[in-house]
Amino acid sequence: MSRNNDQISSAQLAAILSITMMGIGILSLPRTLVEAVGPDALFIIIAGVAIVVVVGLIISKLAMKFPKDTIVEFGNTLLGKFMGTAMALGFFAYFILFTAIEVRMFGEIIKTYLLLNTPLEVLMITYMLTVVYVVRRGVEPFARMAQILFPIVLLTSFFVMLPILQELDLTHFLPVLKTPLMKMAKALPLMVFSFLGLELTLLFGPFISDKKNITKYVTFAVLLIGLIYFNTTLVSIARFGLAETKYILWPGLELFKTVDIPGAFIENIHIYVIAIWILSVLMTTVGVYYGASLTLSRIIKSSEQDYLVLPLVPIIYFFALAPDSLVQTMELMDLFSNYMGTLYLILVPVGLLALSFFRKNKGEKKDA
Repeated sequence: MSRNNDQISSAQLAAILSITMMGIGILSLPRTLVEAVGPDALFIIIAGVAIVVVVGLIISKLAMKFPKDTIVEFGNTLLGKFMGTAMALGFFAYFILFTAIEVRMFGEIIKTYLLLNTPLEVLMITYMLTVVYVVRRGVEPFARMAQILFPIVLLTSFFVMLPILQELDLTHFLPVLKTPLMKMAKALPLMVFSFLGLELTLLFGPFISDKKNITKYVTFAVLLIGLIYFNTTLVSIARFGLAETKYILWPGLELFKTVDIPGAFIENIHIYVIAIWILSVLMTTVGVYYGASLTLSRIIKSSEQDYLVLPLVPIIYFFALAPDSLVQTMELMDLFSNYMGTLYLILVPVGLLALSFFRKNKGEKKDA
């Protein structure tokens, strides 16, 4: 059996999606939401989660409608060979850029908080080699790792955050709903694009053994990550206040630097939290890197994807180093989310599903 034919369960898919979506975005989300809508950030999260649940239902419907195909195959079926291949190549480029941004942001954060004197290039290369090793193992080992690591990341963050709860000031959320509706509507994409990674369902469909449960577990993953975003934003704003949250680059990490566990023998608890976070962002990068190699293997009609992983390293490394600074990297990340995120998370799935129904109805009329 080839690695690309490994089987995973819907529950494992939920673990993959959850740990992939969480990624790096959770660290800066409180700041970006506060900049956009101030104390109404939590309402944007709730509205954004509702939109993404609908997107998840659309993506799940596509995966179940074409149970033996990835988006590359059913894209060719619905769009024709030329347009389908063009769309698949765009999907491949999307995952390459996604991986490059994750690699660069990982290097920047580790250099800022842990290894101040280590060259950025060294951090990125060693990180990429670790990612390559996991990606080459295939989807089943990746799913097992996600299933093990995600609860560890979740529970560690929860217990470390407990000592902060008594220091929270919920008056920072007042006054409520004073932000104009148009301004809130413009802020919604910030939340929706925090769920990038959900589109991996379009690639993993053929590997899922219990396809009837895809919708349930995709919805569960979205709601769980939405709850994590809600709690992280709530605690960040209530701990730092609106004014300070605006000027903290990564409130999700700075939050843990304020943790003081009474009577604890562990100091600098944020270092241990960053170590756990590294596991989370590793899985995010593995997910999108695997998406790139799998998409390419399906485009060239290869039965294996593992031999394609290593040749992609220099391409990803080049794009990761392209921005001159952290500021440029974050601007690139915003552009990527706004344009490519809109296209491949929302427009492509909606368009393909609509086209599949149109083709079906057209076929039924011809048969009649």
